[in-house]
Amino acid sequence: MKDNINRYDKIEKDFEISEIKLYGTVSMVTNHFHDSYEIYYLLEGQRHFFVKDKVYDIKKGDLVFIDKNEIHKTFDAGAPFHQRILISFKKHYLNNILVEANNYNLLECFHGNTYVLRLNTEDQNPIENLLSKMLSEDTNCINSSSIYLKIMLSELLILAGRLFQTTPNYHIETSNPIHKKISEIIFYINKNYAENLTLEFLSKRFFISTYYLSRTFKKITGLNLNQYVNTIRIKEAQKLLLSTSLNITNISENVGYDSITHFGRVFKLITGVSPLKYRKTLS
Repeated sequence: MKDNINRYDKIEKDFEISEIKLYGTVSMVTNHFHDSYEIYYLLEGQRHFFVKDKVYDIKKGDLVFIDKNEIHKTFDAGAPFHQRILISFKKHYLNNILVEANNYNLLECFHGNTYVLRLNTEDQNPIENLLSKMLSEDTNCINSSSIYLKIMLSELLILAGRLFQTTPNYHIETSNPIHKKISEIIFYINKNYAENLTLEFLSKRFFISTYYLSRTFKKITGLNLNQYVNTIRIKEAQKLLLSTSLNITNISENVGYDSITHFGRVFKLITGVSPLKYRKTLS
């Protein structure tokens, strides 16, 4: 099976906000992950949202928080249309405010047990008003817009953090049996990425046909099984390159590659650089 893996999506700006309404059965063409944080708010419609190792059934009034470098993908849930607002920002965009926040974790929303905040009708109004002001400010872009957008983004993160603490723990994860099955398989892969994880092995372990597993896995994650396993392995290798003094051969073995040549080729295909260059550039 070919290692036909897309590199990181490139988000050039430190901050972006957009609103879009789409008709018909629209899904993201592929998965993506990147070094930006994302906030996704569904204004109308329904979507399925895959993040990390779970599929969520998203509806109007749901806020989704995607941590940087987390694999994610949205796909059709049968609604005739959907309308969403998407915010993406890099950590350094809020550097000064994060310093001022001191002991308060402004990015806590991205690191909880769930990625989805389900707002009741009363809480939707202030969030939607704030998002509307952010869209307007970004469009008009006057002299004070830059600082005002940072202030409003900080307000959004603070409000969401408070709501996470007070909102009931809704069962937002999908109730679809096959989506739940794929989530179980992805969870297993994320924990056991160094094993020899073939389509045949996983189909037998989780009692699902190879054809159905292959087809549904690609629909939900945007990657075929081999691509997904390689992506998870390389993400783990990146962590080891930056946090340990292990040599490239040992890291290659630790994340599940028998051949250092193959490891180097896949690493460069996903990240755009060799393992050694990655370590030298970012360490």
